[in-house]
Amino acid sequence: MIDRFGNVMIYVTDPRAVADFWVGTVGFTELSSQELDGKTLSVEIAHTPDSEAALTLFDRAVVAQMSPELDLATPSILFASRDVRAMRDALEAQGATVGPIAEHGGQTTFNFADPEGHYFAVREIAD
Repeated sequence: MIDRFGNVMIYVTDPRAVADFWVGTVGFTELSSQELDGKTLSVEIAHTPDSEAALTLFDRAVVAQMSPELDLATPSILFASRDVRAMRDALEAQGATVGPIAEHGGQTTFNFADPEGHYFAVREIAD
């Protein structure tokens, strides 16, 4: 039985660079990292230090070698924000690739990309 939602694994070329984007640009917190032979193997990040769910950024090449049967595609992730316009503007001001604000079925959304081109969506939520 599953007791809680844990981590979403995202396979990237450079876990350190992508983690630095999430921490420095998006405002996430680094929870932990693993090194192997002086190279970053994985970095766990979350929107708050006590978050129940986190993203784990794994070195794609290492995972592909260890588990070639895995699907290494980026999952579709939809984040939530109380102010998507302010979040989009802040990401754009820091140089992130962002999509336009869109209205879909009464929801306000936009998307953004990490430095490796993985896209993520954000929807607006009420207080």
